[in-house]
Amino acid sequence: MKFRTFCLLLSLIACAGLAAAPLRIFYTGDTHGVYSAREVKPDSLWQGGYLILEEHLNRMRSQSDMPSLYLDSGDQQTGTIFASLVEDGVHGGAVLQVFNRLGLDASVYGNHEFDFSYGNTRDLARLASYPFVCTNLLDKSTGKSVSGTPWTIIERGGLRIGIFGITLELLPEKVKAENVRSVRILPPADAINLHLDEVDLKTDLIVVLTHQGFEADSLLAAQLDDRVDLIIGGHDHIWARQPPLVNGKYLLYSGSHLNWLGVADLDIVADRVASLSNRLQPLSSNTNKFSTPLADYIQQKVLAIGEQMSRLIGYIPVDWVPNKYESTPVSRWVANSLRMEYRAIYNPDLAIINNGGIRKAIPAGPLTLGDLAEMLPFNNNVVVFSCYGRDLLIFDELNAQHAIGKPHDICERTQLDGKRVDPEAIYRVVSHDYVAGQWDKYLGFKPFDVYDTGDLILDAMIRQASLQFSVPEAEGWD
Repeated sequence: MKFRTFCLLLSLIACAGLAAAPLRIFYTGDTHGVYSAREVKPDSLWQGGYLILEEHLNRMRSQSDMPSLYLDSGDQQTGTIFASLVEDGVHGGAVLQVFNRLGLDASVYGNHEFDFSYGNTRDLARLASYPFVCTNLLDKSTGKSVSGTPWTIIERGGLRIGIFGITLELLPEKVKAENVRSVRILPPADAINLHLDEVDLKTDLIVVLTHQGFEADSLLAAQLDDRVDLIIGGHDHIWARQPPLVNGKYLLYSGSHLNWLGVADLDIVADRVASLSNRLQPLSSNTNKFSTPLADYIQQKVLAIGEQMSRLIGYIPVDWVPNKYESTPVSRWVANSLRMEYRAIYNPDLAIINNGGIRKAIPAGPLTLGDLAEMLPFNNNVVVFSCYGRDLLIFDELNAQHAIGKPHDICERTQLDGKRVDPEAIYRVVSHDYVAGQWDKYLGFKPFDVYDTGDLILDAMIRQASLQFSVPEAEGWD
């Protein structure tokens, strides 16, 4: 249906007066469980969060007669305590209930939808009232789509929109191996082409939702023919007010953490996008107080989070007393635990954290979830980056200077398993976005191959504390 050339299309429009069918596509991605708004000063505005997203969606839906649909490019999970809540037996289920209430029409699996277990990943699709479109991930035992939906078709305003879903081929490098052991991953273009003839015959527009990053999206766009019209992508947290056009396909990106809502207005003529106008709507509001069913639901979950803060994780054997300018038991524990948490996924050679990010002293004895949340109060994401051995030598010297002169807090870094630093070797480091972003202050070198995992360091430390200080092993403590 989409094999007509664009010149012929323009000719048909001019000669036959074909009417353009309008369509508005709202899109988000990499939302990472951002359930609450944050205050932006000095403007006294509130930014982000599900309720401000709902406010903008409701207003724009009500103010226009244009048919619309809302799509998401994955990584709805991981990043806040809200995203770790269990709903109907599903980790992250509260996030699904939010998107159900927001009227999401379709999503794709991101890598963080695989963080808990393979079974939980499939349960996410079960709990959602919208499809997780999963074209290139197949269950090895059945040969069928992991989510059960290799593609879907949505009808709006007389238009039939076909939707494919692509998750990054490097998925096994981003999650625990056992979580994807049952998954067969097809090359994206091959997976789409398996179904493209059938979907094209039934649709007026074809959209590919992806969670693989701009570089992989560009390659995919070059490999697909002109029956595919749009790619809406995620994973690398980029945004684009003016969508790139690759091989006749628009590539749309809305950033991450609900900073923006993507809004693309299209005119469809003879199975082609005759025009596209795109904008990124800032998700801001002059209030964070809302009275909607979704607000009531989130408030219930916030109360549940408050109750969880008193949950006992275990018992720590020594006092944890942070010091910005000295290595301490707690700074060593955080750094070593960070490396342990990500050893199976990224195999880092060492970990680096800044000691100033540890803000609460905790005496030996009971350790609660609230203690950890107060000890690590900043919403820092875990990142992985590379550097040369000579960079580490520069870092060590700078860190020693900071310990003496105290212009900045020092960093804790783990050792290299008893090995000496090789100046010419490349080392992989696990850290967090604050250290990586302030590299000139903390590291003394600019890291490369930086990858933001989307994980909160707090979540990683909660998991490690639960493993290392479990309550059953704490007999004898009062």
